[in-house]
Order: sequence, then C-alpha cells, then structure tokens
Amino acid sequence: MSADTRASQVIQASWNRCETQYGLDSTRSLPPLRLSEGEIRHGRDLIAESMARSSTVVHQLRELARDTNYCMLFADPDGVVVKTFSDTEDARSLTARGLGTGTVFREADAGTNGIGTSIIERRTVTVNGEEHYNPTFKPFICVSAPLIDPDGKALGALDLSGLRVGRHSEAAFLHQLLDDAALWVQSALFRHRYKNNFIVGLSQSPGIDHSMFRALVALDDGGRVCGLSESALSLLGGGNRTSFLHRPVDEVLGVTLGALESGSGRVQRVDPGKTKAGYVYPFPYESASRPAARPARRIEKAPDRPRPVQVLTLDQLTGRDERMRKNVQLARRIADRNIPVLLQGETGSGKEVFARALHLESPRRDGPFVAVNCAAIPDSLLDSELFGYEAGTFTGGLKAGKIGKVAASNHGTLFLDEIGDMRLDLQTRLLRVLSEREVTPLGGIEPVPVDLKLICATHRDLQRMVETGEFREDLYYRINGAKIVLPPLRERGDLADLIHQIAREESDPGQPVELASEALDCLLDNPWPGNIRQLRNVLSLAVLTRDGPRIELDDLPDEIRLRAGGKRGVSADFYPPPERMVSGLKQSLGETERERIHRALQDSKWQVTEAARRLGVSRATIHRKMKDYDIVRPDRR
Repeated sequence: MSADTRASQVIQASWNRCETQYGLDSTRSLPPLRLSEGEIRHGRDLIAESMARSSTVVHQLRELARDTNYCMLFADPDGVVVKTFSDTEDARSLTARGLGTGTVFREADAGTNGIGTSIIERRTVTVNGEEHYNPTFKPFICVSAPLIDPDGKALGALDLSGLRVGRHSEAAFLHQLLDDAALWVQSALFRHRYKNNFIVGLSQSPGIDHSMFRALVALDDGGRVCGLSESALSLLGGGNRTSFLHRPVDEVLGVTLGALESGSGRVQRVDPGKTKAGYVYPFPYESASRPAARPARRIEKAPDRPRPVQVLTLDQLTGRDERMRKNVQLARRIADRNIPVLLQGETGSGKEVFARALHLESPRRDGPFVAVNCAAIPDSLLDSELFGYEAGTFTGGLKAGKIGKVAASNHGTLFLDEIGDMRLDLQTRLLRVLSEREVTPLGGIEPVPVDLKLICATHRDLQRMVETGEFREDLYYRINGAKIVLPPLRERGDLADLIHQIAREESDPGQPVELASEALDCLLDNPWPGNIRQLRNVLSLAVLTRDGPRIELDDLPDEIRLRAGGKRGVSADFYPPPERMVSGLKQSLGETERERIHRALQDSKWQVTEAARRLGVSRATIHRKMKDYDIVRPDRR
C-alpha cells in the first residue's frame, strides 16, 4: 500500500468519525474553541519534559518554522495547544486566526485536523486545505506527529501549521520531518527513563548510525525486557506491550544477554525469525562498566552502576549560604568516620546531591555509591531490592538469584532516600543489618558480611512518626548519628547565585543565557515548593523557549509568574482588578494599542510595573506587547 493511499484512508476514517460519532456538520464553519491560560497549565506541565529533553530538535524545527512562516505548536493529550512558537509576522497572524495557544484541536470538537487526528491514529498525519472537516481550518495545512511516552501513553502532539500548500512535495517533506522529529523526542525520553538500564537498539539495516536508533529495548540486570519504545513494539510484531515485558531477551530478540554485553557498542546481526529487525546495537553504558561475570558469593567489592547524575563536591555546594556552610563543615568532620548520616529537607532540596558529595569526600570514594528511593519502589519489591534473593527463591526470578542493594554497597556508601516511607517489617530487617553488619538474602541461610557507610534522607518528620508508631524508635536512633538539615530554596541566602549558576548550566556550551532583571526578580520572589529540582526544570524550559538572547519575564511559566511574591504576599500590581484587565487597553478608541502602551511607558519613565498599573493590565501583558510591537527602551537600542 502506498503512502498516499494510507494517508487518504486516515483522512477518510477521520471524516467518518466526524459524521457518525461526533455529529459534526462539514458545511458549517465553527470558530475554534479556546481555553484560558489557567486551563492549559496542567497540559503544559505534561509536555514540559518532552520539550526539555529534546532541545536540539525543537531548536531545529523552530528555525525551519521561522524560515518558512509556519507556526510550531505543542499540544497536550486532549489536543489543546499549550505552547506556540510564532517567530515571524506572518506566523503571528496565523495564531490570531486560530493556531494559537489554548486552541482546542480535539477531533471530536474541531473535526479532522493534524493534531487531533494524529493523537487518535497514533501516527504522523498531514491535513491540507480541503481535507479539514471544519471549513474554518481549510485555509491551513497542519502536519502533526503524536508524542508517545516510554510506557506507550500519549503525551500530546508536535505540529507545524501554515497556509495550505498546493505542492505535494512540500507537504511530503513536512510529513517526514515531523515523523522523524517525534521519533527523536520519543527516543530521548526513553533513553532518559531507562538511563540506568542496558539499552538495545533495533534496526532493519546494518548501516544506521547508533544515534539514529528509534526502536529501543531496555533490559534489567537479569536480561529481561523492562521497557520498549513504540518503534520497537512495531518491529517486534506489534500487539500488547505487556506481552513482551519481563521476558528474557533471548526469547524476544533471539540473542543472549552475554552476547549483547560482549558486543556492546557494535552492530550485531541477529536471527530475523524473532523480529522484523535483523540487527541490534547494544548501547555502551555511559557510567561504570558492567561486570563480565557474576560476583562471588562473598562480595569483596560489589559492582555498582551509579546513575549518570550531576556530581558536585562539597566545596561547590557551600555557596554563600550560612546554613549550607555549616552543613558542609559538619559533613567534612564526619566524612572519614563510620557515623550514619540523616539528611532532612523538603523534596527537591538536593539531598541525594549532598549525599554523593559526602561520599566523594570520604575514604570510600573509590567504592560504590548505591542509591535506593524507598518511596519509588513498590512495597512488594523493596524487600528483594534491598536484600536480594537466592537462586530458586521465586518462580520467574533470576536463575542465579539477585544481589541486593545492601550487599552491592559493600566497601562503599548506601543511600536510602525517603526512608520515612519504608514499611515497618523492612525497618526491622534493616535494623538487624545495621546492628550485625551482615545481610541474609531472601531464601538464603548463610549471611553475607557487609562494610558500608549509611546515609538516609527524608522530608518527613521522623520524630513525630516515632511517636505515632509509624517508624521504629530504635532504627531512628541507629540512623540518626549526625543530622544535617538542608534549607529550602526560598530560605537560601545565595538564591540569586544559584539562579545564575543553573541558568549557565542549562545553556548551550559557550553561550550562557542571562536573565532580565524582571525575570530574576520574579524567580527571587517565588516560594519554590519544589526547591532546586523545580528551579532547574523552570530554567531549562525557559532557556529552550526564550525568544531573545536572554530570559525575559514572559519566558517564565505562567504558574511561576502568578505565584511570585508568595513569600511576602502577592502584590496588587501583579493582579489588577478584573474589570480593569478587561477594559484597560480599550478605553481610548482614538489611538492604537501600540501608541497607548508606548505612551504609558514614557509617562512612567519606562517602569513596566507602573505602566501596567496605569493601563490596568499585568506586567506580563506589557512585556508581551512590547515584544509584539517591537517597543524598546531608549537606553537599550
């Protein structure tokens, strides 16, 4: 079947749904539905990671859209546009006609269209001119590709839209471009999700560059499939994703784990009888190497494959905050002592980063650093994850058994994050391990001696949990050898330094992005409930989506702009009265909007807050209009 035939069938199927399921009228022009900024906030959060993890392809597509007067759109799983890039005058005119942020392209509401139809069909779709069901959209061409997460769930869609084209070659080029871009995004998300796993790429050709693999399979330590991308599912014959999970790799791909490991970094030919792919590429580990053989029963130095996270030293963590300086001083005093450490602090305050820095400062720096998030592992698996199990203990378990995280941290550091979420019965077992310095795997008889430094972390009040019986008192005193409390971001005395530092880290190499004073003030005023993790995500997205050489106030997410001032109370100027928001820019019918804004800025000596107060709008609106109308302060020309 030709590509044109398949495309025609997709359009026809969509028109049939519009007529028979949705009851839409193809002769009636319906204005596009639009949602407010507040209503699209959740959808924007859903696609934020996709944008951040695929900055390269986003930049390239945005440049193409700019050169060809197209709009570039990101939509959420419901087909609602949550981010629009319109970088030319012609593209901005299209947003006013319905291709802007907040527009609902759900097929049931908007009829056949690129975004809504691609999400339903789970494939790249081109809808050009008359192929749109709603006459309102017939002047446009919309080329959209669905974004699928590593679990197979729809995250939304990536779209290029412009005025309809008559050349089939242009539409075909855009279709292929969006298809490749979406696969690149999905690959980036998959490789990030399974960055701690052994990943294998599948291909029907031996000549493909490893960076272009889109069909990806992730394996656990025992060589069983724990994840596969949408493209891999297709090459494996399609069907239910769960039917491939937890199966040994040799059953799925026809090649053993040992053969894959020995050929890491090289394309290998495999038996095509198992898959449509005749070649596999085992991606090399980016951190520590995997051992060639299983470790001995008594572990001298167990292998560990730490996550490829950002590693900072204690010096780098000190900054200019007095509380952090004291924390680092205490950490250095106990670094060479076998004293357990309890890190307390809000979620996202950098507890694991601090634990890694403490490990690097200790005599155990050459040993493994093994991190376990007690809240992220299901209760049913945490026991075997921590303590391991002997061969034959479980039906379907690894034939050789499994080494637990406790034993794997031998001669190194065991970091138990969110220990306040650990079950009471596991607390009892952990207490015994810490007391006797040995661990017995599930199903085992002979204990294995372990020598480790313990660092625990939690955002919970363990003392209160001890009083309520939710946490063992004896374990609390066992892990609370030295308590280090990390301050929340909003209380850091060096917050401005951290903002600039993270902005530089998130920028392209050699091209650090600066922040406008209004944007910095907004970030400083934010309460940061998600702490450093939230700040990094915000700046990562702002660096990616900024319109100019620096981050302006309007480049920050809406929820950050609206929440700013939460530490000291919200400024009245930031939330103008509703009636003024509606009428502020419309009260002078005899002059243009640009002239009113320009005059207000001049009268207020170019103080944006004062100009916004005079016009009865928010500061964000003034900044946006200044960009739209190319209004520049005289001292910045």
